[in-house]
Parts: sequence; structure tokens; C-alpha cells
Amino acid sequence: MEIINIITDNFDIAYILSINVLTYSIIKIIDYFNGTKKVVCGIKRLILLICTIVLAIVYKCYTDIDFYILLNSSICAPVIYSWVIKPIIQKIGIGYKK
Repeated sequence: MEIINIITDNFDIAYILSINVLTYSIIKIIDYFNGTKKVVCGIKRLILLICTIVLAIVYKCYTDIDFYILLNSSICAPVIYSWVIKPIIQKIGIGYKK
């Protein structure tokens, strides 16, 4: 139970999922319009950074979540994507172009 309390006190799961869903959606749209070329890794990282900043501003304006929770969640979001969400997406077969 202690681990669950630490996670809920230091991270915002909804914020993490929002970053991942928004970033994935934007990259998938760019991937669709890009034709046969794949999206460059640098562009993906830039999109992640922009989505993180925009969502952090929105969350800070409309919620009372502390800055350190948003910062922790922003750092955790790409890790959760690459370790948890990406394998699930690849298993389903809806990932990006290779």
C-alpha cells in the first residue's frame, strides 16, 4: 500500500496518459500525411515537448496540482510510453511506420 500512496502523491496518471495520447495522436496524423516516409525521431521528441508544455500550462491554469507533480509526471510520461504503451501498440499493430 505504501508504494501506491507514493505513486499517487508524486504523479498524476491522467496527466501522463493525456501527454501520451495527445503526442501519439499528433505523430500518427503526421505519419499519415507523410506518405511512405517515416517521421524523424527529432520531430517526435519536439512534438512530445510541445504537448508536455501545452498540457502543463492547461493543467496549471485549471487545476490545483503542484508544479513538482507535473514535472515528475512529465518526466515519467515518455518512460511509461516506451515501457508500457509502445509494446501494447506494437502487439495490436497500430504503431508508426518503421
